[in-house]
Amino acid sequence: MSESFEAILSRVNYGKYIDEIQSELGKAMAEVGPPKTPKDVERIQERLQAVIRRQSLQLAKEAGFRGNHVMVFMIATSILATAWVSFALRRETLDLTKSPEDRLGTIEMLDALDLALKRVIDAAGAYAERYQPTSPGGPEAEKKDEER
Repeated sequence: MSESFEAILSRVNYGKYIDEIQSELGKAMAEVGPPKTPKDVERIQERLQAVIRRQSLQLAKEAGFRGNHVMVFMIATSILATAWVSFALRRETLDLTKSPEDRLGTIEMLDALDLALKRVIDAAGAYAERYQPTSPGGPEAEKKDEER
């Protein structure tokens, strides 16, 4: 990838991905109705996961992501999820049927999202620096536990 990651992502049409998620969410809600049980919630989530899985492949191709297929999938998925959450939070702030207090709380959440995501990235990076695959709870230890 000769172009910067940021430059590539700045050209992505996030609206088309958000529209597809919104459409699927609308269809799922129409079929399931307002979720009343954990099973209803799960059915809606499974449908959204299928859309995100398909979109992740699309975005990876569009952006030219290459390399480890798990990494590419997780990057694309996180970008799509972040785009939709940002859209949904912003829409909530514009909803005049919501109380001013509710809208203010949503505005604060939206304003803090970039800082919160940076903290997640920093914390995960710090964990990566001290991660030992054979430490208790690491993937190698879990494999050995399963073999016993």
